[in-house]
Amino acid sequence: TKVNIMSGSEITLVQFPRHLDVPNASPFCVKLELWLMLAGIPFKNDFKDMPFKAPKKKIPYVIIDGQEMGDSTLVIEHLAKTRGIDLDEGLSEKDKALDQAIWAMVDERTYWYGVYDRWLGAGWPVISEAFFGATPSLLRPVFKAFAARAVKKQLWEQGTGRHSADEVLEMAKRDIAALAAIVGDGPYVHGDKIRTIDTVVFSIVVNLTHVTVNTPMTQAARAHANLVAYAQRILDQYFPD
Repeated sequence: TKVNIMSGSEITLVQFPRHLDVPNASPFCVKLELWLMLAGIPFKNDFKDMPFKAPKKKIPYVIIDGQEMGDSTLVIEHLAKTRGIDLDEGLSEKDKALDQAIWAMVDERTYWYGVYDRWLGAGWPVISEAFFGATPSLLRPVFKAFAARAVKKQLWEQGTGRHSADEVLEMAKRDIAALAAIVGDGPYVHGDKIRTIDTVVFSIVVNLTHVTVNTPMTQAARAHANLVAYAQRILDQYFPD
């Protein structure tokens, strides 16, 4: 269900180029793009490989009336407030609070398990080729090594990188099982109406169930038929191409 287009100038959404047969290999890009569509806000995509000029040195970010704003969650909160958009109208305060907890789990925990899986785990061969395959052959090993080292350092500082691959997989499986229980029979997290939390849940689920990476973590997600169906349902509705 989409709301009416709100007033205001068109927004530019800066996100990574599309890879791996999903709307974006970055869940944060997926979350923000889907939210803009659900909110009925006109926007255009600007695909960039590197975040060096991004306001928070991260992608995605948006450009509104020439002003840059980073962080997908802050962008959603800003636009919801300034344009009078409420995708969660009618939800109880408890439901909203539980959605906040789910959001935190996905962004601050499940996401990092996925990063580990792709950059330090079984997904690395596919990821490295997707992101660095077009790099000149002489520079490719350098770029791959630099990126892998940078992500490994980030994962260590965040905490996930301090665990073994088996430990990360078991933690990921618990989060995936929780997401399957949260989605339930659907069609969306809160039943028949798609809400803000679906942008968050879909962004991580589609990057586990439909991504062209085959690892123990993606296999664990695909074992939940309802998660596969949930992601496909939203893909068909909002990302048919």
